[in-house]
Amino acid sequence: MNTYYEKEMSELCRDYNSFISQAENTNRRNNYAPTPEEFQCYMKAAETARKIVNINSAQKHVYKQWSERAAMCEKKAMNIYRMLNPEPEKKPHPSASSAESADSPDANAPAPSSAPQNAASSKAAKDEAGYTTTASGFRTRNASEEVSAETIEKWYMDPPDHTLDDVVGMDEMKKIIKEELLDNIGWDETDDFLKISKLKSFLFYGPFGTGKSYFIEAVARELMDKGFKFMQLTGADVHDSYVGVGEKVVKTAFKEAVDNAPCIMYFDEFESMCAEREGSTEGHEKRLSVAFMESYNLIKNSNKPIVFLAATNYPDRVEHAMLSRIITFVPVPLPSEEVRLDYFNKALKGLSFESGFDSEYMADSTDNYSFRDLARTTDKIKITIKNEARQKFSVYDSEGRIMQKESDEAVRQAMENGSICVTKEIFDNTQKIVTPEKKSDILASIQAFEEKR
Repeated sequence: MNTYYEKEMSELCRDYNSFISQAENTNRRNNYAPTPEEFQCYMKAAETARKIVNINSAQKHVYKQWSERAAMCEKKAMNIYRMLNPEPEKKPHPSASSAESADSPDANAPAPSSAPQNAASSKAAKDEAGYTTTASGFRTRNASEEVSAETIEKWYMDPPDHTLDDVVGMDEMKKIIKEELLDNIGWDETDDFLKISKLKSFLFYGPFGTGKSYFIEAVARELMDKGFKFMQLTGADVHDSYVGVGEKVVKTAFKEAVDNAPCIMYFDEFESMCAEREGSTEGHEKRLSVAFMESYNLIKNSNKPIVFLAATNYPDRVEHAMLSRIITFVPVPLPSEEVRLDYFNKALKGLSFESGFDSEYMADSTDNYSFRDLARTTDKIKITIKNEARQKFSVYDSEGRIMQKESDEAVRQAMENGSICVTKEIFDNTQKIVTPEKKSDILASIQAFEEKR
């Protein structure tokens, strides 16, 4: 039987997909012209995505994924709104002098806050060398009317706070990355002699919750320590209601990587950006896929040290001509029993286990769990233990009120000395409440993709 969480997630996901489908169908019925109905559909989709975000605050990757989808829907809705409600052009009255016009309220009114006009201001600020500089000091030669310097600046990421040493398991993936990427950085003379391309490209694919983004961020950190810059783009960055803007964003990002090599480019949910063209009814999706392939050719021909990283849950939905360009495919499996054991030992470190029960039992009982499922399980166990310890070891004053500081110390000591511990009953009850996400469809899809390769 589905848990309350599963039921709510299922209903919200169904509603979200329904609103998106209605928006796309409405757009097609109206010959790709914006309508109030389409605007409302995207607003409802954004609201639904925000609800999903709210119930997944403790799940980092789910939270991030749905936050991006909510932002993408809001962006599309606002673009549609602006097209339906264009700002009237402000012109001085024919009889007014230029001095009068300058003093008029209209002349001094701020420009409407739309992305294209913000970008235009960046374009106007280009210096003699062709650079646009933002207020923070970021400089780029690739700002345009459609893609502002401020937008480009947001693509650059700070160094992630974890390295490959922090990644649990994934030994085969670490071996691939070490042999084909990390150990091959800096061999420029050898590469030039052998005419080996400086471009390295990887597609990570596997079920959701398997740690693809976490692993890629760790790889990025290793490379940033070697002097690479790190750019990350999501679906919200490349999807735009304005015709042609998405393609412009893609081309701008790749040009930016060439200008700033050595550079890492990371595209998450790649199937939504470079979708299979065959059978697609969306003209903009086809143009976006073409833009990705043309831009990939650009970074390859530049022969600069660029690392292209993409992640997807559905590799069979990525444009096959793009797949043929990518050098290395990295399958990201569900964690093995050995990895799950290591995960539980690290996640529950410091806690005691009741006699006759241990983390090996937990690892054996969590087949088909993703890292996300394991995280939800351990989070629930910790909360349960904390609540049980608070009930047993809290300290009260003479009036029966909990003494916060003293209680906090007593509860911590109880967990530290084993007075309160992880029990089989707590684990079994947690499994009834926190069930793993269903993966049968996606696993079948991945298997079909691998059989075709």
